[in-house]
Amino acid sequence: MSDFEHLRTDSLTMQQISTFCHVYECGGYAGAAETLGLAGPTLWEQVKTLEKIYQTKLFSRSGRNIVPTPSGNALYEMLRPLLASVASTFDRLAEQVEQSTPHLRLVTGSRMMMEELGAPLFRFQKKFPGAKMRLRTADNATAQRLILEGHADLALLIEPPQNLIADGIDYQSLYPLEYLAALPPRHRLIRQQRLTLQDLSDEPLIVGSAQTIGRKQFEQAHFRLGIAQPTNIVAETDNSAVTIACVRAGLGIGVIASRAGGQLTRHVKTRSLANEIGQVNVVAAFRKGRQLTNALQSLVDLIRDLSSTM
Repeated sequence: MSDFEHLRTDSLTMQQISTFCHVYECGGYAGAAETLGLAGPTLWEQVKTLEKIYQTKLFSRSGRNIVPTPSGNALYEMLRPLLASVASTFDRLAEQVEQSTPHLRLVTGSRMMMEELGAPLFRFQKKFPGAKMRLRTADNATAQRLILEGHADLALLIEPPQNLIADGIDYQSLYPLEYLAALPPRHRLIRQQRLTLQDLSDEPLIVGSAQTIGRKQFEQAHFRLGIAQPTNIVAETDNSAVTIACVRAGLGIGVIASRAGGQLTRHVKTRSLANEIGQVNVVAAFRKGRQLTNALQSLVDLIRDLSSTM
């Protein structure tokens, strides 16, 4: 590294990096100033200093607003994981040096909370006595936002397609789920050991709402198989737990991503639709660049290992 590069690196501070990232995320100095509790002119000076260090313009004026330049976009993608990595060192050091009690904030869907997390959470508590956990339920989009905003440490969700993966999120693959048809206990189609989407075409269906991954997979399968007749959708839900509740109430047949024979489906009958709709993966999501504490990585590993044997 040249003397000039050393000089520029030594001039760079974490406060400048944090300010730049907050201004970028808030879309201006006013929002960033409110978030950070600093004066707008102070943030402006820090961004200007950063522009001098990198010798490029990071924001440009558009009316009353500021927008990132191509250099600003590129620098943000490089610095945001660095900022998350540095922030995570506080928890990692406290865990190693002070033997502090783990505090974990987990967000996931209602179905996963009810179906797969009981045993892993019990094992985790045995491994880390006194650990404090905050458990929340949310859909995929909300879960990713909570991770990016720093309100959750870990999200467990159905792996989104590439166009729905939020920038700044990293994933670890955990385990697969298959698509199932969930039928009321005395439904006439129970006599069939194998069901197809064509078999369900005239039935009242409970499916995911338009923005859910399951709904998109369901519609793509219909298109791929050339099923032209419209489906008889009587209810749309945001998660499989609500879908099962509708099936038990007698509204119709549910289409869910779940496990056959699990706790959630014990009062209904299920048939696999994996041959036509396929499978989805459950993933652990966390902020890109974050260094997971031993406790957090242990929880992820327990979920992966125990769920694979269920």
